[in-house]
Amino acid sequence: MLRDTTWKSVYRTGEDDLLKDFYLKALSESVRYDRAVGYFSSELITFASSGISELIRSGGRMRLVIGHPLDDDEYAAIKDGHSVSWVYDDLEQMIVDTLEGSRGPVASYRLSLLTWMLACGALEIKFAFRKRGMYHEKIGVMSDSSGDSLVFQGSANETINALHIDSNAESISVFPSWKEEIFEAYGQPFIRGFDSLWGGHQKDTLTVSMPSEIYERIASNVGELEKPDLDFEEKLAESAQLLAEVQDSPEQSHPFVPEVLGGRPFVVREHQKTALTKWRANEYRGILKLATGSGKTITAIYGAVKIYEAFGKLALVIAVPYVELAIQWVSNLRDFGIYPHRCYDSRKNWYDRLKLDIQAFNVGARNFLPIVVVNKTLGSEHFVELLSQLPEVRTLFVGDECHRHGSSKLSQALPPVSMRLGLSATPFRSDEDEIDSPFPDDAKRRLEEYYGAVVDEYTLSDAINDDVLTPYTYHVHIVRLTDEEQEQYEDLTTRIGHLISRGEVPSSGSNQPSSLTMLCGERSRLLGSAGNKIPALKALLGELSDEERAHALFYCAEGASEDDGGEYRNIDRVSNILKAASWRVSHFTSKETTSERKSLMRSFLSGGIDGLVSMKVLDEGIDIPVCRTAFILASTKNPRQYVQRRGRILRKYPGKDRAEIHDFVVAPCLGWEETNAGKGLMKSEMERVYDFMELALNKRDIYEALETEGFLA
Repeated sequence: MLRDTTWKSVYRTGEDDLLKDFYLKALSESVRYDRAVGYFSSELITFASSGISELIRSGGRMRLVIGHPLDDDEYAAIKDGHSVSWVYDDLEQMIVDTLEGSRGPVASYRLSLLTWMLACGALEIKFAFRKRGMYHEKIGVMSDSSGDSLVFQGSANETINALHIDSNAESISVFPSWKEEIFEAYGQPFIRGFDSLWGGHQKDTLTVSMPSEIYERIASNVGELEKPDLDFEEKLAESAQLLAEVQDSPEQSHPFVPEVLGGRPFVVREHQKTALTKWRANEYRGILKLATGSGKTITAIYGAVKIYEAFGKLALVIAVPYVELAIQWVSNLRDFGIYPHRCYDSRKNWYDRLKLDIQAFNVGARNFLPIVVVNKTLGSEHFVELLSQLPEVRTLFVGDECHRHGSSKLSQALPPVSMRLGLSATPFRSDEDEIDSPFPDDAKRRLEEYYGAVVDEYTLSDAINDDVLTPYTYHVHIVRLTDEEQEQYEDLTTRIGHLISRGEVPSSGSNQPSSLTMLCGERSRLLGSAGNKIPALKALLGELSDEERAHALFYCAEGASEDDGGEYRNIDRVSNILKAASWRVSHFTSKETTSERKSLMRSFLSGGIDGLVSMKVLDEGIDIPVCRTAFILASTKNPRQYVQRRGRILRKYPGKDRAEIHDFVVAPCLGWEETNAGKGLMKSEMERVYDFMELALNKRDIYEALETEGFLA
């Protein structure tokens, strides 16, 4: 009975858990529950049912009044008795969507209680309308079988933010019927008020019953549904306790904003604050187009921690392109007290634990669930199934290098959660060297449909001017094609032109590349493997200072055919030249294992290795701030690749006042500059040169040198 418990006169968040200390405890002793609140939400329906197992067990009943805003014309239509089927349809759809869209065992169970109560007539719902504003009162009356009642009134709606201990600051006042003097003065007026509202007698407020046909439709959908398992909540509590014990480990995540990061006091930069503010203003959706090296990772993690602090419950899913970037994210997350599930190795190492933690999250045994996953795993059947169990409302999905999610396959694996954050310095640029993406508009459309538009941009120029990135000097080394290479380039260009003129487009979504794709790839590899790059590199190595020899990156093009040395042909050629010049270098490619790459990176950072020779592995996200010099031998025309590669060496590092970029620019063989192919080659290469030159410390010197050589139009 209600009077067997000592009830406080006031419950306040910060001092009390409104849900556990009052709401569930009182409801479990009641046989009748009357409630009037201001807002309709799925959380209202869910929480309205929490703890009512005993209400059902005792044959109890529930009456619920929900506020619903109308404009003047809509109010007049209802008041005058005109057809308002559109209102009922709207309200019915909200209820049906709620009942059908539940996720997780707790929500599913509680909504099954409501569905059963609606179908058998134990729950009645009415809607309250006002001419101006909306009905916003919060009244609750719980009555037990002996006739005692608890009346409560206050600021709390029945939503997760109102009732959860870590969310809104709320309070309710409680008036027990057995404290007669207080109850007569404060409790009875609310009971009379509710009865007046329910009966449609409250001044300036219209109370509308939910039409009987809606109840009938719900009942027909329920069909022969059995009475819910009324012991489910108790079983669930036992399960939650078990899960809590399982999760009580040293790596339990308790996110926080660190005072010190990287040995320095942690301060969120203004451009990071601005980006998150714009993202939040866009209802927690959008893409942040932040320059490589400007702190996309820290921005996202800081934003996630602040969301957790505000809501008190968050599942954080971070998707990255490959393992090395995942490892880097895990390291950064630890600085914020976050220890994520690492879903990028064998499934047996993470699946069972993640499944258990998702159950714990859904039943309230843990309130923070961080996950780092690589794109390959993100699209797998097992991971998609697990992710579908997370609640949409309290899940944040972060897509690092989100431009990759524009593909038709990956876009289908992205979870339908409420909060979505895309990160990329170049979200809508092509991944193709020789030609634009086959269907760039489709990829852009898919990205914007999921993440939303770019909500903030922070350019490389902004980052250098704000001293977020290191300024750089740019060195152009002109490398001419040989006679044989030029003839091959001319032939390939002619054949590509013929295919384009016939309307052929690159292959998309096919296992077999088109003729156009194959020819473009062959031409790209020809430029990347240009023979004169090797003697040019050899000559340059003899001119470098000791400082320029340390912590260098060499970006090579992919190899040609197996007959010509295979995929790693160019890397091998460059490595041999470097070793002959007494450089200590190593490959850094997809061929090396994860443990080998970790060892190589440690050796590189400590100075045990002078340089890393790579193709594409270092393009995206890998943080190597100690790097001072980059040698670009790949001749890529893909803006995404050269923007990423430039940004890779511009990160700040103690004692690093500037970076050096050496770009090996391919030019036509002497005498071939005026052919269509020759002009096209120079135009393509000079686009990259202009881009790099624009922000370089030595811009004027580069311009004058290129003008003297006749390379400027």
